[in-house]
Amino acid sequence: MRSLAAGDSILLNGSDAEVIKTYSVGDLEYLRAYVEDVGVKTVCIDDVEIEQQRDQFNELESASADHLHPDHEAVSAEWFDLRSQALQLQIAHEQGQLLSISNSLVRLEPYQLAAVNWVMQKLRQRALIADDVGLGKTIEAGLILKELTARNRADRVLFVVPAHLQKKWIRDMDRFFDIDLTPADRQWVEGERRRLGEEANIWDQDHQRMVSSIAFLRQDEFQPALDDAFWDVVVVDEAHKAAKRGESPSKTSRMVERVASNSDSLLLLSATPHDGKGEAFRSLVEYIDPFLVAEDQELSKEAVDRVMIRRGKQTIYDEDGERIFPDRDVSTVPVEMTQEERQFYQAVTDYVKNVYNRSERLNEPAVGFAMALMQKRLVSSFGAIQSTLSRRLRDLVDEQSTSASLSEEAAAYLDGEDLDEEDKQAAEEELSSLTVAESDAQLEEEIETLRDLVSLAEGIPVDSKAQKVRRYIQQLLEEQPDEKLLLFTEYRDTLDYLLDLVKDEPWADEIFVIHGDVDKEERARIEEEFNHGESRLLFATDAASEGIDLQHSCHIMVNYELPWNPNRLEQRIGRIHRYGQEKEVKVWNFSFEDTREGEIFEMLQNKVESIRGKLGNTADVLGMLDDIDVDSLIMESIQNEDPPGATREELEELIDERQRTLQEWYERSLIDTSTFDQESREKIQEVMDESEDVYGTEADIHEFVERGVEALGGDVEKAGSNLYRAELPQSLQYGTGEEYGPFTFSRDFAMDHDGIEYVSPDDDLVQRLMQLVLDSEQGEVGLKLLPFIDGPGITYNYRVKFEDGTGEVIREELIPVFVDVHHQDPRQRLGERVVRGDSVKGSPDTDQVRSLIQGREQLRTAADRYISQQVAKLREELHERRREDTQEELEDLEEYAEAERQRIQQFIEDYERKAEGGSNMDIAIRNQQERLGKLEERIEERRGELKSKAQVISLAPNVETVCYSLPV
Repeated sequence: MRSLAAGDSILLNGSDAEVIKTYSVGDLEYLRAYVEDVGVKTVCIDDVEIEQQRDQFNELESASADHLHPDHEAVSAEWFDLRSQALQLQIAHEQGQLLSISNSLVRLEPYQLAAVNWVMQKLRQRALIADDVGLGKTIEAGLILKELTARNRADRVLFVVPAHLQKKWIRDMDRFFDIDLTPADRQWVEGERRRLGEEANIWDQDHQRMVSSIAFLRQDEFQPALDDAFWDVVVVDEAHKAAKRGESPSKTSRMVERVASNSDSLLLLSATPHDGKGEAFRSLVEYIDPFLVAEDQELSKEAVDRVMIRRGKQTIYDEDGERIFPDRDVSTVPVEMTQEERQFYQAVTDYVKNVYNRSERLNEPAVGFAMALMQKRLVSSFGAIQSTLSRRLRDLVDEQSTSASLSEEAAAYLDGEDLDEEDKQAAEEELSSLTVAESDAQLEEEIETLRDLVSLAEGIPVDSKAQKVRRYIQQLLEEQPDEKLLLFTEYRDTLDYLLDLVKDEPWADEIFVIHGDVDKEERARIEEEFNHGESRLLFATDAASEGIDLQHSCHIMVNYELPWNPNRLEQRIGRIHRYGQEKEVKVWNFSFEDTREGEIFEMLQNKVESIRGKLGNTADVLGMLDDIDVDSLIMESIQNEDPPGATREELEELIDERQRTLQEWYERSLIDTSTFDQESREKIQEVMDESEDVYGTEADIHEFVERGVEALGGDVEKAGSNLYRAELPQSLQYGTGEEYGPFTFSRDFAMDHDGIEYVSPDDDLVQRLMQLVLDSEQGEVGLKLLPFIDGPGITYNYRVKFEDGTGEVIREELIPVFVDVHHQDPRQRLGERVVRGDSVKGSPDTDQVRSLIQGREQLRTAADRYISQQVAKLREELHERRREDTQEELEDLEEYAEAERQRIQQFIEDYERKAEGGSNMDIAIRNQQERLGKLEERIEERRGELKSKAQVISLAPNVETVCYSLPV
């Protein structure tokens, strides 16, 4: 065993290993080696089996030259090409440009890829993505996750999203990116605690990709475990809801700060990052990088640009310089009530006021909430309020009106949590039955009032708004028969009421319907048929306000009533006002005249459109309104019997104040939307072209799969345009069986056809095939006859790899180097042509083959000398880039540290002066000194991280394959 030398490749008990050294302890000999997937081990040589690794590169002998040709098993050109393709795929997964482009079943827009590229070029993938509604933040997050996955940096993933969006995130990640998310809910928690034991931290597990609701994750019981967990990637949707406001941070903001601090990569998503004040926005920036700006310093444009990217619909242009999003026109259609309707409206409002006042007096907020729901339904439709009144009457008579035992969904809804439509409808029905009475007589009086109101409602055959909407639809279809119309209403009761009203119209059979009970498959079918079929009408509740795209078929929308949340209205409009819409979007809002709700929401909508026109970004206006409690304003107006105009003026004044603050931020360019123009398109197109070169085109993957399957004994056959079927060899049958397909290599074809397997570069079949090829011993040495080679030579295919001080791969690539036998002149471009080139069949000149075999050591020396120069050059480029990236962050860190030191030191000096005056300030001074000490610890830790990031470590170049290259 003394023949073992440092660097030798061996098999140690069957595992790949590399010798570090051998030495003796007395009479015993020991081997110290690096074992693959294990690490460094020192073992007694007598106790293990050691085999020399076969060196296929040097197994060819001069005597074999007479027998070698491109189809010979020992130097098969086919297997060399397969191995070269497999190596390229393996490396692309670790390092490349935008790897996600060819791996995602979603139509990718250049501005989305630009956002992904911006994030991926950062030293750390931590960013606030603040694009406008409808620009595809979900898609951008999915693409970034795919990029991190390809680089082996997304094993532990946590999505923190509003409850009503959980199913959408699960569906979209699966549908577009083949990413499985596990819902972290109560059932999951209990199951994991049973499986792992009560003492285990269920949140701190490998191979875990979770999605959890903001409301669920912020519960007190989980916070200690979240403190001790770590994630590779955290994505927070609707991140503005987690921003810090006021003196005492909310449970949500404290929870998000925890998971943000305990993550490597962090994506905060929000179309409305700024609420017109500034404190909340600053906290989002601090989640991304807590060392960016000291507490007593103002945010700068440079600091914000480091962590945030945001584009508005008005700032994205096509290749011709035209805005890709058309204008929109939002108009209110006033509806005058009849005398009977006015009487009924007033009677219901009086009832709501009386019960609301009683709930306030008896401190029963759930009942007050129920009254707000009732008032909302009143201005939706008389059909909706009649159903609500009837249910409430029935529940009160049956004594089903206590708030003592609310369901979990109703309690969450009462607490302000967003639910999906099905749960929301059930919660609203449960809450709308709640009441509180000081005596049985008072309860009986309320029951009698309800009976009178139901009777009044039954006396109104069809409300005026429904009639007006019906006439509008009739007129549109007659005058513009080629147009389609999308109608939204908030409540299922209103939708059913309207459908019943128009059931005898000649166009009734053209109506598609989407509500909370329509499952995702049926919803997808309806979307497809409305977009491409003959039917012209789609009636929907807010279940359709997210997740469907109708911009290619429809540009006219009716809001049967305005939701009390302006964000919800924007989500509705976003179904048709999004990328791909070619016509001006026309939105008609139907509203009862002379009601406080009508006046307030008309003012709100006018404000939104007016400020949008000035600032160019609807989302900013919605951000200003996000924490304004419109419900409470309206209910207080009803409670106090204020005239409608008074509430409208109060709200308008509040919005004007927020707008002035927002305008100041714009003037300082802190939250500007960036422009995506022709220059931006050209830059990202360059990245896309480079990415395709790195990762492989559709044709490359097709060739690799077809060649690989057939080389392993299977077969691939064409089954139609862009369609294939395969008989897989046993070695590739992993849960798929022998028959595989139908499948396609075309992204576009897969997106347009359901049920077709898309074989992308990271598809399981491709990855299994890649690993089988690399695990085999074939293809390490090849022989090619090539028409563009002037003389014989050897091509050495080197793997070159660089890491930073944290072990993260910075860059990895294959560099083929051709060295000719006569001049020993290394050439990289010719080496690349050799690796890509197809060999001509035939027998080579045996003398030339023999000369290559005999001279291979000298040729290898020339290739090594060349590759060392290339490595040095690449290392210097990477050093310079890393120095620039980390130096900027180091300077920010030192500036932050100095400002914080001075601030804390000022506290200490103030307390010391008070102590000199006789006050006992020992505890206060000690607390500030401890705070200063912790600051220094945090700064030193971050400084160490940045210094590690600045390191560039070159791993030894390794020859992966060798190709004997000869002229034809």
